[in-house]
Amino acid sequence: MLKSIKLSNFTVFREATVSFVPGINVIVGENGMGKSHLLKLAYSSSAVAHTWVSEGGQQVPKTEQQRTLADKLRAVFRPDSLGRLARRGSGRQRADVAIDFIGEGDASLKFSFATNSKTEVSIEKAPAAGLAAPSLFFPTKEVISMFPRFASLYRDYHIEIDETYYDLCLALERPLLKGRRYEDARRLLAPLEAAIGGTVSNANGRFVLSIPGEGNMEIPLVAEGIRKLATVAYLVANGVLKDKATLYWDEPETNLNPKLLSQLAQILVLVAAKGTQVILATHSLFLLRELDMCLQDAGVPSHFIALGTNPVDQNGVVITESDSAEGIDPIAALDAEITQSERYEQRAFERAHASGTHL
Repeated sequence: MLKSIKLSNFTVFREATVSFVPGINVIVGENGMGKSHLLKLAYSSSAVAHTWVSEGGQQVPKTEQQRTLADKLRAVFRPDSLGRLARRGSGRQRADVAIDFIGEGDASLKFSFATNSKTEVSIEKAPAAGLAAPSLFFPTKEVISMFPRFASLYRDYHIEIDETYYDLCLALERPLLKGRRYEDARRLLAPLEAAIGGTVSNANGRFVLSIPGEGNMEIPLVAEGIRKLATVAYLVANGVLKDKATLYWDEPETNLNPKLLSQLAQILVLVAAKGTQVILATHSLFLLRELDMCLQDAGVPSHFIALGTNPVDQNGVVITESDSAEGIDPIAALDAEITQSERYEQRAFERAHASGTHL
């Protein structure tokens, strides 16, 4: 699980420190403020750090750590060279990243690279102990419909798609839990299956949604919003989304209607209540409010993070954090939705007044 990130000269961030809680973490902000960059950086770092220490406590050599971290950053961000992730400026710039994980003992990672770096990072500090559980990244577009043979295609050919899609396909390849572990997962599956209207399964390499009274429906024929929730359901059933894991989700609201967004908010809170850390980036005021309301009586830790333009340094990013949605500012992209609602209500009032109709 992620505890904090401290950045210097990384992409759009001149200097930034962001903290996280074990429950629900929501990042909001306008386009270009670095929401996706934060998610991808945290995911890349935690994904490789999880593999650096074996169950027996043996740590891989530093040269191997540096190679795997650099490879993962390049595969997830897809820059022409690693140095492109360093903030632009006059002369040679150096990006510094410090990440603290929630774990037993020392669980910190510090590394850096310069604007002229091609494929190299320098690790100053690596976690002394292994991370308790792996991380998972949900990109903006759903993946479950492209699952058949995508992993082998990605391995064998050069495809200009970032590696989060491949990683998610690998997670979907895992078989279902069985016995008591599956029965424990069933408690969380019930609301998920109610939301998608059936059960999701892997039939000979292709996912299907089994709908009571209607039979099986191939997953590509299911609405994209439903496919996203079906992905969550299957990853609960196969044990990937489990206690102490971290789920990163970039703009989960894409192609979900308000009804499904309400159900998604409830499901994410349930997933967090079962021990999975959730970190998502959103533009949706509706989802932000739904999460805030769901969290009020859930007993799940929450943290809201807003990224905005620095009024002093227009090339910088200012960050505000709070344990509730009301405490973050600015959220200009979301404020636009509020402004539109007010304009719409005002126009409706004016039309009603002009026609003599009372609202």
